Amino acid sequence: MINLDKKIFKALSNSNNGEVGNDTVFYYSQKDNIISAEYNGGEIVKGNLIGKQLEDGRFDFVYHHINIDGDLKLGKCLSIATLVENGKIKLFEEWQWLSGDLSSGTSELIEIN
Repeated sequence: MINLDKKIFKALSNSNNGEVGNDTVFYYSQKDNIISAEYNGGEIVKGNLIGKQLEDGRFDFVYHHINIDGDLKLGKCLSIATLVENGKIKLFEEWQWLSGDLSSGTSELIEIN
């Protein structure tokens, strides 16, 4: 199973209705199956997520952040981790807003450290 402890990620892609962009950086922690992260950059002033790693290795979490317009946003996400050729972790994410228009989307993150 892939562990996210002390891993740093940035976005490769996101759906148009998402707020995470190339300037958003995620700082993950993991203890046993519990994950958390702080994130910021680009459209995001400050964000946090918390969740767990499922038995099949996927990550199930909820997130909240404040964007540059001062809006508080809330969502949920299911993420699949894979290793790419250079040994870095790539996350493919299916997410949905739990505030605002309740729309959903997909994003990809890549480990940068």
